[in-house]
Amino acid sequence: MPTTIENLDFYCVDYAKRIVDDLITGERPLPGDDVAHIATKLLSVLHENGLYAALLYILWKRYNGTRTEQRVAAQLENLLVGEPGQQTLLRLPQVGLDLGGLEDALQIGRHLSTDLDRLFLAKDLLDRTLVYVRYQARGMGTL
Repeated sequence: MPTTIENLDFYCVDYAKRIVDDLITGERPLPGDDVAHIATKLLSVLHENGLYAALLYILWKRYNGTRTEQRVAAQLENLLVGEPGQQTLLRLPQVGLDLGGLEDALQIGRHLSTDLDRLFLAKDLLDRTLVYVRYQARGMGTL
């Protein structure tokens, strides 16, 4: 029986587009350079300190950042991590991370850290998505 191989990069592109579209062309548009700058900061945290630190950073900025940082962090958390039952990037069945009923980003970070394969997959998905967010935001910010 043939096995279906999912192109996970497609999901990263799709979720990056959703994030940027809402932030830059939504009801209260943000400057593309601001969105790109915040994505770059988060990428730096992800690369230097890992997935759990990046999830902590998103939560910290969501509740303690500037208004712009709060909006971007909220959008990132809602579309990348979300809550049980939501179709977010890390919760997609096609991704296969099996996050079940885990409630928040910190529980997800702890859960993923127990299995290196899932941890590296989640880190790679966030990395690719944030790179696409950064470039799409820069591109749309110049239009």
